[in-house]
Amino acid sequence: MKKKTIILTFIALLCFSWEGWTQDSITTLDDCLRQARENNLTLHAGRIAIEKAKDLQGTAFAIGKTSLALSQDPTSGGSPDNSLSLSQSFEFPTVYATRHSLLKAETEVERNRLNVSENEVIKDVTSLYYSLLLEKERIRILQQQSTVYNRFLFLASAKVQAGEANRLEQIHAERLCNENALVLKNATREYLNVQLRMQNQLNTHALIEPAEDSLIIRPISPLFNENWDASQAPQCKIFESQRMAGEKNLSLQRQGFIPEIHLALRNQLVLKGFNPYDIPRERFDKGNFMGFEAGISVPLFFGEQRAKAKAAKREVEIIQTQKETALMLIQQAYETALNEYQQAKAALEYYLQTGNRLAEEITQISQLSYEKGEIGYLEYIQNLQTAVDIRLQYAHAVNDYNQAVIILESFKLLSCKL
Repeated sequence: MKKKTIILTFIALLCFSWEGWTQDSITTLDDCLRQARENNLTLHAGRIAIEKAKDLQGTAFAIGKTSLALSQDPTSGGSPDNSLSLSQSFEFPTVYATRHSLLKAETEVERNRLNVSENEVIKDVTSLYYSLLLEKERIRILQQQSTVYNRFLFLASAKVQAGEANRLEQIHAERLCNENALVLKNATREYLNVQLRMQNQLNTHALIEPAEDSLIIRPISPLFNENWDASQAPQCKIFESQRMAGEKNLSLQRQGFIPEIHLALRNQLVLKGFNPYDIPRERFDKGNFMGFEAGISVPLFFGEQRAKAKAAKREVEIIQTQKETALMLIQQAYETALNEYQQAKAALEYYLQTGNRLAEEITQISQLSYEKGEIGYLEYIQNLQTAVDIRLQYAHAVNDYNQAVIILESFKLLSCKL
């Protein structure tokens, strides 16, 4: 009995945890965007990439290892004394400055990549939010239509029982109810699919439930201007920063022809315990002898460095070509998005001015006419399907318009400022 109680308690806790794990969260669009900026894994990885690039800036002034040597070489001048030498090699100072500017340019590339990623995440989150509103509106329309079909089934069944209609009318009513229930179930599943995609973008365990009760029309930003230059796109800033980094790298490779600097300091050292030749030697009364060495390393064979410089120059040319290609593609994509916006706007205006009113009139007139016996059930079914099609098409027209606005905003990064 005790074991059974423990098992039931465990199952209850598991169910409670699952409900808490997947519970709905009523959220506004602004809250979704805030959560996306804070929790999205892509943006988190982008911030880490920036910090990594900043850390690498510390490698700009990398100085080679210092050499410390203890020697005894009587053949060098007859001196039997030991010698302690300290030597260090340095690159020319301008090399360190150029390498530092290159690493700063690479950090700027990562910042621009993060900006583009943030713009994409914001566009996706906004698009998903309005898709949730669309699916929510579809469910509402289908639920309303379910009420209409159920009444139709009730009237058809009453007519059959009264002998005023045949069984065929009742069968059609049942078919409409069942088909509408199936479409409603699919719409509910699609709503859940969009919630799961939103959940992934926000990196949260909760299923997002939009705060709005009905489908809304997204106003386009007052900053919108159709005469837009593709060079203003966030993606182009990546290519520009990459081009600058490429030029810095080219400058760094060209400085590979500059000589390196070598400095050395030597000091006399007498180790009494180390005298393999048994030669008498004494320390100089006035101190140890000291010496120094200064020199440069001149590259006599610079074929490799010349090849590196040529490759760096080609890289700059490649980036410039990629930038020009991206400009052309972005401009074409913007013009396409602008055309789709105009089409969506025209369709939306039709439904706002005419379509919705016609759907309402068709529903009301058909309902009254059928109940009075002025029209048959086939005409009534056709009218009901026409009305629901208009309502669903209006919902899609609103969503198409909203999605077109969101895409246009993403070209200018306006969505990050709204």
